Amino acid sequence: GRREAVSQTTLDAGLQARLEQLLADRLNTLPEANSMAALVVDNRTLEVRGYVGSADFSDPRRGAHVDMVRAQRSPGSTLKPFLYGMALDEGLIHSESLLIDAPQNFGGYAPGNFQADFSGPVSVSEALQRSLNVPAVDLLDRLGPERFAGRLRHAGLRLRMPANAAPNLSLILGGGSTSLEELVGAYTALARGGLAGRPRLTPGAAPHEVRLMSEGAAFIVREILENGGRPGNPFRESNQRVAWKTGTSFGFRDAWALGVTDRYTVGVWVGRPDGTPNPGHFGANTSAPLLRDLAAALGPDDARQQL
Repeated sequence: GRREAVSQTTLDAGLQARLEQLLADRLNTLPEANSMAALVVDNRTLEVRGYVGSADFSDPRRGAHVDMVRAQRSPGSTLKPFLYGMALDEGLIHSESLLIDAPQNFGGYAPGNFQADFSGPVSVSEALQRSLNVPAVDLLDRLGPERFAGRLRHAGLRLRMPANAAPNLSLILGGGSTSLEELVGAYTALARGGLAGRPRLTPGAAPHEVRLMSEGAAFIVREILENGGRPGNPFRESNQRVAWKTGTSFGFRDAWALGVTDRYTVGVWVGRPDGTPNPGHFGANTSAPLLRDLAAALGPDDARQQL
Protein backbone atom coordinates (compact mmCIF):
# COMPACT_ATOMS: atom_id res chain seq x y z
CA GLY A 1 0.00 0.00 0.00
CA ARG A 2 0.91 3.65 -0.31
CA ARG A 3 3.15 4.87 2.52
CA GLU A 4 2.13 8.13 4.16
CA ALA A 5 4.61 10.65 5.50
CA VAL A 6 4.57 10.71 9.29
CA SER A 7 5.77 13.77 11.15
CA GLN A 8 7.87 12.67 14.09
CA THR A 9 7.50 14.65 17.30
CA THR A 10 8.46 14.15 20.92
CA LEU A 11 4.85 14.57 22.09
CA ASP A 12 3.31 11.74 24.10
CA ALA A 13 -0.06 11.02 22.47
CA GLY A 14 -1.85 9.93 25.64
CA LEU A 15 -0.50 12.79 27.74
CA GLN A 16 -1.23 15.33 25.01
CA ALA A 17 -4.87 14.20 24.86
CA ARG A 18 -5.19 14.46 28.66
CA LEU A 19 -3.70 17.97 28.66
CA GLU A 20 -6.06 19.17 25.95
CA GLN A 21 -9.04 17.69 27.80
CA LEU A 22 -8.00 19.23 31.14
CA LEU A 23 -7.71 22.70 29.63
CA ALA A 24 -10.98 22.32 27.73
CA ASP A 25 -12.77 21.25 30.93
CA ARG A 26 -11.45 24.27 32.85
CA LEU A 27 -12.20 26.78 30.11
CA ASN A 28 -15.81 27.30 31.15
CA THR A 29 -14.66 28.57 34.57
CA LEU A 30 -12.91 31.53 32.91
CA PRO A 31 -14.31 34.71 31.33
CA GLU A 32 -14.83 34.40 27.58
CA ALA A 33 -11.79 36.41 26.45
CA ASN A 34 -9.40 34.14 28.37
CA SER A 35 -7.08 31.48 27.07
CA MET A 36 -4.68 29.00 28.65
CA ALA A 37 -1.42 27.34 27.72
CA ALA A 38 0.53 24.40 29.14
CA LEU A 39 3.91 22.82 28.46
CA VAL A 40 5.33 19.55 29.84
CA VAL A 41 9.04 18.75 29.40
CA ASP A 42 10.88 15.54 30.27
CA ASN A 43 13.75 16.61 32.52
CA ARG A 44 16.08 13.82 31.44
CA THR A 45 15.87 14.32 27.68
CA LEU A 46 14.44 17.90 27.50
CA GLU A 47 11.82 16.51 25.10
CA VAL A 48 8.43 18.22 25.05
CA ARG A 49 5.85 15.60 26.05
CA GLY A 50 2.78 17.87 26.07
CA TYR A 51 2.19 21.22 24.35
CA VAL A 52 -1.06 23.21 24.37
CA GLY A 53 -0.68 26.74 23.01
CA SER A 54 -4.36 27.73 23.11
CA ALA A 55 -7.27 26.48 25.18
CA ASP A 56 -9.68 26.47 22.23
CA PHE A 57 -8.29 26.73 18.70
CA SER A 58 -11.79 27.30 17.31
CA ASP A 59 -12.84 30.31 19.41
CA PRO A 60 -11.61 33.68 18.06
CA ARG A 61 -12.92 35.45 21.19
CA ARG A 62 -10.20 33.64 23.12
CA GLY A 63 -7.39 34.63 20.75
CA ALA A 64 -7.43 31.06 19.47
CA HIS A 65 -4.77 31.66 16.81
CA VAL A 66 -2.14 32.92 19.29
CA ASP A 67 0.36 30.32 20.58
CA MET A 68 0.66 31.36 24.22
CA VAL A 69 3.51 28.89 24.87
CA ARG A 70 5.74 31.16 22.77
CA ALA A 71 4.07 34.56 23.25
CA GLN A 72 6.02 37.27 25.08
CA ARG A 73 4.41 38.02 28.45
CA SER A 74 5.39 39.50 31.81
CA PRO A 75 6.62 36.67 34.06
CA GLY A 76 5.43 38.29 37.30
CA SER A 77 7.44 36.85 40.19
CA THR A 78 8.32 33.53 38.51
CA LEU A 79 11.98 34.58 38.13
CA LYS A 80 12.56 34.75 41.90
CA PRO A 81 13.85 31.15 42.28
CA PHE A 82 16.66 31.93 39.81
CA LEU A 83 17.62 35.07 41.74
CA TYR A 84 17.78 33.12 45.01
CA GLY A 85 19.86 30.42 43.33
CA MET A 86 22.35 32.97 41.99
CA ALA A 87 22.44 34.78 45.36
CA LEU A 88 23.30 31.48 47.07
CA ASP A 89 26.11 30.91 44.56
CA GLU A 90 27.47 34.44 45.04
CA GLY A 91 27.51 34.07 48.83
CA LEU A 92 24.99 36.91 49.23
CA ILE A 93 22.79 34.56 51.27
CA HIS A 94 22.90 31.05 52.70
CA SER A 95 19.96 28.79 53.44
CA GLU A 96 19.63 30.10 57.03
CA SER A 97 20.03 33.82 56.25
CA LEU A 98 17.52 36.36 57.51
CA LEU A 99 16.21 38.92 55.04
CA ILE A 100 14.29 42.08 55.90
CA ASP A 101 10.76 42.54 54.60
CA ALA A 102 10.09 46.19 55.45
CA PRO A 103 9.45 49.38 53.45
CA GLN A 104 12.61 50.31 51.55
CA ASN A 105 13.45 52.82 48.87
CA PHE A 106 15.87 51.77 46.13
CA GLY A 107 16.82 55.02 44.42
CA GLY A 108 13.19 56.06 44.06
CA TYR A 109 11.82 52.53 43.56
CA ALA A 110 9.70 51.47 46.57
CA PRO A 111 8.19 48.01 46.03
CA GLY A 112 5.25 46.71 48.06
CA ASN A 113 4.01 43.15 48.50
CA PHE A 114 1.15 41.40 46.69
CA GLN A 115 -0.61 41.43 50.06
CA ALA A 116 0.06 44.89 51.36
CA ASP A 117 1.61 44.20 54.78
CA PHE A 118 5.29 43.67 55.64
CA SER A 119 6.69 40.88 57.80
CA GLY A 120 9.98 42.23 59.19
CA PRO A 121 12.87 39.72 59.43
CA VAL A 122 12.14 36.55 57.44
CA SER A 123 14.15 33.48 56.52
CA VAL A 124 15.31 32.88 52.96
CA SER A 125 12.83 30.00 52.74
CA GLU A 126 9.89 32.10 53.90
CA ALA A 127 10.82 35.03 51.65
CA LEU A 128 10.84 32.78 48.56
CA GLN A 129 7.87 30.60 49.54
CA ARG A 130 5.70 33.66 50.22
CA SER A 131 7.19 35.46 47.21
CA LEU A 132 7.89 38.61 49.22
CA ASN A 133 8.91 41.51 47.00
CA VAL A 134 11.21 43.71 49.11
CA PRO A 135 13.73 40.93 49.96
CA ALA A 136 13.83 39.96 46.26
CA VAL A 137 14.39 43.54 45.07
CA ASP A 138 17.10 43.95 47.73
CA LEU A 139 18.84 40.78 46.51
CA LEU A 140 18.60 41.92 42.88
CA ASP A 141 20.04 45.31 43.88
CA ARG A 142 23.02 43.50 45.41
CA LEU A 143 23.48 41.04 42.54
CA GLY A 144 22.88 43.64 39.80
CA PRO A 145 19.97 43.60 37.32
CA GLU A 146 22.26 43.54 34.25
CA ARG A 147 24.16 40.58 35.64
CA PHE A 148 20.96 38.73 36.54
CA ALA A 149 19.45 39.29 33.08
CA GLY A 150 22.74 38.30 31.43
CA ARG A 151 22.95 35.01 33.35
CA LEU A 152 19.34 34.19 32.42
CA ARG A 153 19.96 35.09 28.77
CA HIS A 154 23.03 32.85 28.67
CA ALA A 155 20.85 29.98 29.96
CA GLY A 156 18.17 30.55 27.30
CA LEU A 157 15.72 32.84 29.09
CA ARG A 158 15.80 36.18 27.28
CA LEU A 159 14.10 39.08 29.03
CA ARG A 160 12.75 41.70 26.66
CA MET A 161 12.59 45.13 28.27
CA PRO A 162 10.01 47.76 27.26
CA ALA A 163 11.31 50.29 24.71
CA ASN A 164 14.78 48.69 24.90
CA ALA A 165 15.28 49.91 28.47
CA ALA A 166 18.24 48.54 30.42
CA PRO A 167 17.44 45.78 32.93
CA ASN A 168 16.40 47.35 36.24
CA LEU A 169 15.08 46.37 39.66
CA SER A 170 11.51 45.91 38.39
CA LEU A 171 12.74 42.79 36.53
CA ILE A 172 12.19 40.56 39.54
CA LEU A 173 8.54 41.62 39.82
CA GLY A 174 7.78 41.11 36.12
CA GLY A 175 9.24 44.25 34.55
CA GLY A 176 10.44 42.45 31.39
CA SER A 177 8.77 39.82 29.23
CA THR A 178 9.56 36.24 28.28
CA SER A 179 7.72 33.12 27.11
CA LEU A 180 6.29 30.07 28.87
CA GLU A 181 8.64 27.95 26.75
CA GLU A 182 11.74 29.78 28.00
CA LEU A 183 10.49 29.81 31.60
CA VAL A 184 9.93 26.04 31.59
CA GLY A 185 13.39 25.52 30.06
CA ALA A 186 14.94 27.52 32.91
CA TYR A 187 12.90 25.72 35.59
CA THR A 188 14.25 22.35 34.40
CA ALA A 189 17.50 23.45 36.09
CA LEU A 190 15.92 22.68 39.48
CA ALA A 191 15.66 19.00 38.53
CA ARG A 192 18.86 18.85 36.47
CA GLY A 193 21.51 19.86 38.98
CA GLY A 194 21.40 23.53 37.98
CA LEU A 195 21.58 22.97 34.19
CA ALA A 196 18.82 24.80 32.29
CA GLY A 197 17.75 23.24 29.00
CA ARG A 198 16.02 24.24 25.80
CA PRO A 199 12.76 22.28 25.34
CA ARG A 200 12.85 20.35 22.07
CA LEU A 201 10.09 18.94 19.87
CA THR A 202 12.27 17.01 17.40
CA PRO A 203 13.24 13.46 18.39
CA GLY A 204 16.96 12.84 18.34
CA ALA A 205 17.94 16.52 18.39
CA ALA A 206 20.99 17.15 20.54
CA PRO A 207 20.05 18.52 23.99
CA HIS A 208 21.11 22.13 24.57
CA GLU A 209 21.91 22.88 28.21
CA VAL A 210 23.70 25.67 30.09
CA ARG A 211 24.52 26.03 33.78
CA LEU A 212 22.14 28.48 35.46
CA MET A 213 23.16 27.79 39.06
CA SER A 214 25.29 25.31 40.98
CA GLU A 215 24.01 21.86 41.83
CA GLY A 216 23.92 22.84 45.51
CA ALA A 217 21.91 26.01 44.87
CA ALA A 218 19.45 24.10 42.66
CA PHE A 219 18.97 21.54 45.44
CA ILE A 220 18.30 24.22 48.08
CA VAL A 221 15.90 26.22 45.90
CA ARG A 222 14.00 23.11 44.86
CA GLU A 223 13.68 21.98 48.48
CA ILE A 224 12.35 25.42 49.50
CA LEU A 225 9.76 25.34 46.72
CA GLU A 226 8.68 21.79 47.64
CA ASN A 227 7.83 22.82 51.18
CA GLY A 228 4.28 21.67 51.89
CA GLY A 229 3.40 23.99 54.74
CA ARG A 230 2.80 27.25 52.94
CA PRO A 231 -0.66 28.75 52.43
CA GLY A 232 -2.51 27.82 49.27
CA ASN A 233 -0.30 24.80 48.59
CA PRO A 234 -2.09 23.03 45.71
CA PHE A 235 -0.19 19.81 46.47
CA ARG A 236 -1.06 19.53 50.16
CA GLU A 237 -3.37 16.56 49.55
CA SER A 238 -1.09 15.02 46.92
CA ASN A 239 1.52 12.31 47.42
CA GLN A 240 3.65 13.91 44.69
CA ARG A 241 6.74 15.93 45.56
CA VAL A 242 6.42 19.04 43.43
CA ALA A 243 8.54 22.19 43.65
CA TRP A 244 6.12 24.92 42.57
CA LYS A 245 5.99 28.66 42.07
CA THR A 246 3.16 30.93 41.00
CA GLY A 247 3.33 34.40 39.51
CA THR A 248 0.98 37.23 38.59
CA SER A 249 1.83 40.17 36.35
CA PHE A 250 0.81 43.79 36.86
CA GLY A 251 -2.93 44.33 36.42
CA PHE A 252 -3.65 40.57 36.63
CA ARG A 253 -2.74 40.22 32.94
CA ASP A 254 -0.87 36.94 33.38
CA ALA A 255 -1.38 34.11 35.88
CA TRP A 256 1.47 31.59 35.97
CA ALA A 257 2.25 28.35 37.76
CA LEU A 258 5.37 26.23 37.31
CA GLY A 259 6.06 22.84 38.83
CA VAL A 260 9.09 20.55 38.92
CA THR A 261 9.10 16.83 39.73
CA ASP A 262 11.96 14.37 39.30
CA ARG A 263 10.71 13.46 35.85
CA TYR A 264 8.90 16.51 34.46
CA THR A 265 8.84 20.27 34.46
CA VAL A 266 5.38 21.72 33.85
CA GLY A 267 4.35 25.29 33.09
CA VAL A 268 0.87 26.82 32.96
CA TRP A 269 -0.25 30.26 31.79
CA VAL A 270 -3.76 31.75 32.06
CA GLY A 271 -4.79 35.17 30.79
CA ARG A 272 -6.11 37.17 27.87
CA PRO A 273 -4.02 36.91 24.69
CA ASP A 274 -4.80 40.57 23.89
CA GLY A 275 -2.99 41.59 27.10
CA THR A 276 -5.93 43.33 28.78
CA PRO A 277 -6.31 43.05 32.58
CA ASN A 278 -8.04 40.08 34.17
CA PRO A 279 -9.06 41.34 37.64
CA GLY A 280 -9.21 38.70 40.36
CA HIS A 281 -7.31 36.05 38.39
CA PHE A 282 -3.84 35.45 39.79
CA GLY A 283 -1.39 32.59 39.84
CA ALA A 284 -2.41 31.10 43.17
CA ASN A 285 -6.16 30.91 42.50
CA THR A 286 -6.23 30.43 38.71
CA SER A 287 -3.10 28.62 37.52
CA ALA A 288 -2.02 26.64 40.60
CA PRO A 289 -5.14 24.39 40.63
CA LEU A 290 -4.58 23.70 36.92
CA LEU A 291 -0.93 22.85 37.62
CA ARG A 292 -2.06 20.42 40.34
CA ASP A 293 -4.45 18.69 37.93
CA LEU A 294 -1.79 18.51 35.20
CA ALA A 295 0.75 17.03 37.63
CA ALA A 296 -1.80 14.40 38.68
CA ALA A 297 -2.51 13.61 35.01
CA LEU A 298 1.18 12.92 34.38
CA GLY A 299 1.02 9.87 36.60
CA PRO A 300 4.11 7.93 37.66
CA ASP A 301 4.78 6.23 34.31
CA ASP A 302 3.47 7.64 31.07
CA ALA A 303 3.70 5.37 28.04
CA ARG A 304 6.27 6.75 25.63
CA GLN A 305 4.25 6.38 22.46
CA GLN A 306 4.81 8.80 19.60
CA LEU A 307 2.09 10.89 18.01
